[in-house]
Amino acid sequence: MGMIRSLIAPASCTQTPDFVLRRNLQQEKLEAAYNDGDIMWIDVVNPSGDEIDWIGRFFNLSPSVMEDLYRVDRRPSLLVYPAYIFLSLFEPRVHQRKASGEEIHCIIGDRYFLTVRADDTAAVDDAYDRAAQDPTIWARGLEYFLYLTCQNAIDAYYPLLDRMSNQLSLMEEQLMTGGVKQNNPRQAIYNVKQQLINVRQMIAPQREVLSNLIGESRLASDDIRDLFRHLYERLLRVYDLIDAQRDLSSDVLDMMENHESKRMVDAVNRLTIFSMIFLPLTFFSGLFELNFVTTPEPLTLPFPGRIMFALVLSLMIASAGGMYLFLRRRGWL
Repeated sequence: MGMIRSLIAPASCTQTPDFVLRRNLQQEKLEAAYNDGDIMWIDVVNPSGDEIDWIGRFFNLSPSVMEDLYRVDRRPSLLVYPAYIFLSLFEPRVHQRKASGEEIHCIIGDRYFLTVRADDTAAVDDAYDRAAQDPTIWARGLEYFLYLTCQNAIDAYYPLLDRMSNQLSLMEEQLMTGGVKQNNPRQAIYNVKQQLINVRQMIAPQREVLSNLIGESRLASDDIRDLFRHLYERLLRVYDLIDAQRDLSSDVLDMMENHESKRMVDAVNRLTIFSMIFLPLTFFSGLFELNFVTTPEPLTLPFPGRIMFALVLSLMIASAGGMYLFLRRRGWL
């Protein structure tokens, strides 16, 4: 269900912090407050079609911006118009082992800052709560609210990457100690690698968006521009972290393949050794089964058959033991 939250401050809030914020006005009162020259932050959560239409009429948004508000674009973007700037960001999340982005639309004009997003985007909630609890930051301008929103969205990537890094490090440690506890560890690594690819696809265009925003002449002051430069550097670090984690995931996969290859080689070696031990047994048993001497009369041995059986059995045991000692001395066992 859609919800419209709002914070309204008088135009004098940029000069003095001694003012009272008005909150959550109805649409008609929001229009009246804007016409009276007030400054406002309007946060639209899970907007309905009627609420998006009202936003478009009230702020005279272009058809391109309206189209972006209606659809799930899945790509950060920056559009600059004479009266406002439209900015689209992504806050990451992992759902059912898949990384995706929750879209946050930001529109900033001379006297308004508008956010349109889903209800599970904590980046906007944190920035909105700070603006509601600390009236002194209104003196820094609406661009500072845009900075807070972008900062919280970018900071959301760090705990996500930390969880991926911990998972890869744990898997690497288990491979080193030979105690992998997951049923399908290879699939787990592939899931992490796919998550990293998805996050990388979200970060790359956001880096371009912030780079273009830094060069935008509408930013109020050099201090605000420096804040966005800091965010751009943080995005570069996030990008480097993603590449490092992708390399780590590839290394873990290589370790897993080497571990499996070593286990296969060890199994083949054991089977080969057992075959070599039983080879003389097979030879002696086959040798005494051959009928390579024929006589006109049945051949009678001068000693009982049990002695012959014990002799053959002794030869087989002695040959197997000798083969075992030979392999042990060579270090194959």
